Amino acid sequence: MSGPLTLYALRHGEVFNPHNVWYGRLPGFRLSDVGRHQALMAGRALKDKPINAFYRSPMQRTKETADLVISQHPSDFDVVVEQRINEVHAPFEGVPNTTLEKTMFDIYTGNEPPYELPPDIRKRALSFVSDLRARHTGEHVAMVTHGDVIVALFLWAMQQPDTDIGRNRLTDLGLPEYYPATASIHTFTFKTDAEDEIPHYEYLRPY
Repeated sequence: MSGPLTLYALRHGEVFNPHNVWYGRLPGFRLSDVGRHQALMAGRALKDKPINAFYRSPMQRTKETADLVISQHPSDFDVVVEQRINEVHAPFEGVPNTTLEKTMFDIYTGNEPPYELPPDIRKRALSFVSDLRARHTGEHVAMVTHGDVIVALFLWAMQQPDTDIGRNRLTDLGLPEYYPATASIHTFTFKTDAEDEIPHYEYLRPY
């Protein structure tokens, strides 16, 4: 059964990426020094929130971000790894970002299984949120995830179709920046038991 929930969805901090590639689900990509600072600032922004549970994707950068955020909070958490909030699975891992810039970072067009399309991202993200509403009714939950997962939830909260990736118009829909900043905090607030409730959305860049 669905219930009220306050969800803090964080994008991981800036990644150390000296070769400027699209790293996707490649292993070994850690936070940069700037990213660590960003994560600490996000933690300070959340330190007074009554967080009851903490989740993250399987990637190293979300683990490091979650650890730094939690280091600022008075409560201890057993962080749960959740595959449904993992990075997009796309066939561009290791491709230079300068190449992807030519297609405005279109990592979806032409994808076939096992690679993902926007509806796949929204489906798995909403499946997880539905479970959170049942498991943590009336609670505050934090998760560290990835940019396009947050975009998928944002577009859903703005009642856009699941095929929409919001390219170049997220600001028109209410996002204060053209794309979620690293270590930004996205608050989705559900107030009722209605399964089809559209949550209230707020954005915070904590630095």
